[in-house]
Amino acid sequence: KGKISEKLVNELLNDLGDNPDQLPILQHALMRTWDFWVSHHRGNEQMDVEHYDSIGRMEKALSNHANEAYNELTPDEKRICENMFKTITERGNDNRGIRHPSSLKEIAAISNTEEEKVAKVIDRFKTAGRSFLTSADIVLNSESIIDISHESLMRIWDKLKVWVEEEAL
Repeated sequence: KGKISEKLVNELLNDLGDNPDQLPILQHALMRTWDFWVSHHRGNEQMDVEHYDSIGRMEKALSNHANEAYNELTPDEKRICENMFKTITERGNDNRGIRHPSSLKEIAAISNTEEEKVAKVIDRFKTAGRSFLTSADIVLNSESIIDISHESLMRIWDKLKVWVEEEAL
């Protein structure tokens, strides 16, 4: 059972501002703050700003979390990951990333690799607590359509912003 400090509530409200677009980002930051607090709190310590700061606050929590998944990959899986995200995103007219859902088969062909290897990378990004990617299929197959779960990932994940920019050149 945990409690959140008033100081942290105020920080969260200030960081949220009046932008409703930030709600999914706030939700993610709260989940990450909770997970960090559960692992690191001492005694009856409340969830506080130090825990929120540790996960990167709203500005970096999503990017840091996606980077954790990326950093767990082997060098070959990182190449597949980059190709996959470049395939399922593209730069729109407003220079921001937009979704481009693609089949597992298409991603594997673009990555010049086996579908099983792509599926393994996808699993790293759609496990419990890491729902960066979605598919209607629980068990992936060649025709499974892979998509980004929320567009905020394209705006916030530092690596993905670079990849979208590289693809547009």
